[in-house]
Amino acid sequence: MKISKMVDETIGYIVFDLDPYLNSENLKEIYNILNEFENSKDINLIVLKSNLDDFCLGCNIEELINFNEADSKIYSFLGQRLIKRMRNLKKIIISMVDGNATGGGFEISLASDVIFATKRSRFGFPETNYGIIPGFGGTQLMSRKVYETFTKYLVFTGDLVDADILYEKGFIAELFENREDMEKFLIDFANKIKERSVFAIGLAKEVINNGVEIDLDKALLLEQNAFTVAFASNDKVEGMSAFLEKRKPIFKDRWEEFKKL
Repeated sequence: MKISKMVDETIGYIVFDLDPYLNSENLKEIYNILNEFENSKDINLIVLKSNLDDFCLGCNIEELINFNEADSKIYSFLGQRLIKRMRNLKKIIISMVDGNATGGGFEISLASDVIFATKRSRFGFPETNYGIIPGFGGTQLMSRKVYETFTKYLVFTGDLVDADILYEKGFIAELFENREDMEKFLIDFANKIKERSVFAIGLAKEVINNGVEIDLDKALLLEQNAFTVAFASNDKVEGMSAFLEKRKPIFKDRWEEFKKL
């Protein structure tokens, strides 16, 4: 797989090209681009997309068959490092899936904040067909995003499911007839986010992602603390003042600035 990057307005794109398979170098490259985009004040959204017939099919079996225990450990570590970084980023990450997203490709989409997909897309964990299991966190992320029994069904059978099934379960945010419609919707979505407080969005993402990992009382305290932090921001003053003055707010707080402190 070849990985390329581009920036268009407030969107940072990570694009899969050449072939749909992930190797260790690809995982490192995606990780590094994410860090670059996270630190750019010009970017509000990060989008993962493919120029291929499929979104991403994980690791090529022709490569996997030659892995020993050490190779598989490194590959799994790099994949899990990537999905953890995706979840820890303050910026919104969108996977735009057109075609199949299987194995590691499915797990990358699972780690995204929002998934858009075309109706022809399919998702699944085919690993048990090859005598292995998902290794990038798919067994855990899927259980948290949908529910345990459906995760077991997908992992146990190795079957691919159509996008409309996952859309009905709330896993996919928007479903489209084709790639062109999905691209148009993304621009509208990006324009909507441009008018929101990216600082508040980052806080919300942090609370949602961390809250599912802990018990309810601790999760509520996490939300309470983040709610309090929001009241110390310039965006809180601007947002509420703009509402009362019946004008559009101009939000300026950026997570990139806080990281420099």
